[in-house]
Amino acid sequence: MKKDLLLLVLLVLPAFAPLLQRGYFSMHDDMQSIRQMKMDQCLADLQFPCRWSLDLGYGYGYPLFNYYPPLPYLLGQPFRWLGFQYIDVVKIVGILGFVTATSFMYLLGKEFWGRLGGLIAAAFYTYAPYHSVDFYVRGAMNEFWALALFPAIFLTTYKLISTSQKKWIPWVALSVAGLMLSHNPILMIFAPVLVIWCLFWMFKFRSIRLIRSIRNLFVSALWALGLAAFFTLPVLFETKFVSVWTLTAGYFNYLAHFLDLNQIFLRINWGYGESVYGRGDTMSFALGYLHWIIPTLILILLPFSQKLKNFSALILTVAFLVLSSLFMSHFKATPIWQAFPPLEFLQFPWRFLTLAIFAASFLSGAIAQIFPKKILIILISLVILINGNYFRPRQWYPDTTDAKKFSGKSWQLLITSGIFDYLPIWAPQPPADPALEDIKFISGDGIYSTLIKKTNRQEFLITIQTPTAVAELQTYYFPGWKIWVDDKQVKIDPSRDKVLGRMQIDLTPGKHQVLARFTATPVRTIGNTLSLIAWVALVCHWWSRRPFVRGR
Repeated sequence: MKKDLLLLVLLVLPAFAPLLQRGYFSMHDDMQSIRQMKMDQCLADLQFPCRWSLDLGYGYGYPLFNYYPPLPYLLGQPFRWLGFQYIDVVKIVGILGFVTATSFMYLLGKEFWGRLGGLIAAAFYTYAPYHSVDFYVRGAMNEFWALALFPAIFLTTYKLISTSQKKWIPWVALSVAGLMLSHNPILMIFAPVLVIWCLFWMFKFRSIRLIRSIRNLFVSALWALGLAAFFTLPVLFETKFVSVWTLTAGYFNYLAHFLDLNQIFLRINWGYGESVYGRGDTMSFALGYLHWIIPTLILILLPFSQKLKNFSALILTVAFLVLSSLFMSHFKATPIWQAFPPLEFLQFPWRFLTLAIFAASFLSGAIAQIFPKKILIILISLVILINGNYFRPRQWYPDTTDAKKFSGKSWQLLITSGIFDYLPIWAPQPPADPALEDIKFISGDGIYSTLIKKTNRQEFLITIQTPTAVAELQTYYFPGWKIWVDDKQVKIDPSRDKVLGRMQIDLTPGKHQVLARFTATPVRTIGNTLSLIAWVALVCHWWSRRPFVRGR
């Protein structure tokens, strides 16, 4: 066990070694640090689950985590509490993602191909070129963590079906819930793959465990839904409150991002640029040379090797997953995309590479069944030598700190980036200027002082000096916001502000206490309650299995 751990550390270390230095690096989605900051602010304000974020939306607030999966930022929060800078937390979560992906792929590969097969699968998965694209090029932290959870889900579902032991139910639920809290579109395309995987093993063990497997998987699925309900239910039922057309329009239209065979198999073309229509991409979407050569070699040798024949059904099924995933990234799959409209929210067909590199890496571990140890060690070394150089950022800024990141032009860019995404529907367009004050008087005159302004609570003391006045809170309206004036709740009509949908209140002369609170809607309340029950059940289950508890 200790030897395996040491080997895994040596295996994964080159993938995240650049993250061990001081400073920060450039990436496409340079919002990771501020998202961590917004999660930190939410929890400090006792807003949990985190939904509304200050500062974003050019200072008018934003329902970021009502729709954006929170898992990477929840994992990073303990390190923030330990005193790490936000930029360092991003790097730590990246290191954890690499370690998680490597470890679970090793365990999955070892379960089928043995120790060396597990090491090969882990090496191929860790050093798949697209794995680096996800983190070092795109900065797609949520998709990166979805990749880390794929092998965990495959492993736990296999153990649940093959053993019929109920102890695997919470592990399946936890790993699936982790994916649900990581990336919505990736979950959509991974679900059919998981169904195929489960059906394969249920058919394999059908003679003795079919009914039990169906029951256990059903319980696991319900438990996973419960664990993620606080996030999943609002995504399903409250998306109507935000503008999502920007997620699939213009640059994000999937028709501009299909691949061809040359891009997938032959042209690494490593770069840190962008995806464009045609072959002019300035970033790589290659599967990886060894990632298709070794699976092809396995398929060629399958009829001639008895050891491989013992796994023939599994090998052919996983090979089918590789090919079907690659096909979905190819422009020939356009009719399928057109026939299934939800796929447009995947935005980039090349996101199917996540499934392809996962299945190809797992399949590559089967080579351990037919080649001697020395050749396998050379193969592991080759995949690291060939692809390891891709695992570094384009530019590193050693002097970057939180103070520099969250000030000046950098701060302005952070609070305005992605401003169209999840913009409340009552704001027909994004703001042209930042919110420079907390209260604006639309009519009449008055003065105000801000007593509290948190992510979920704003309090003001307002003095009106004219017969009537209309005060406007410089915060977007979004379901859940409620306002009290002098302890009496007032109705909010966001349509009064035709420009940005901010909240306005009518006030009479004199002093007024104004309180605005961000509260839970019925959908969020139901989701929060289901998740609370599911998480308490998970903790109680594991607590009851502790040795000293069972020994009583």
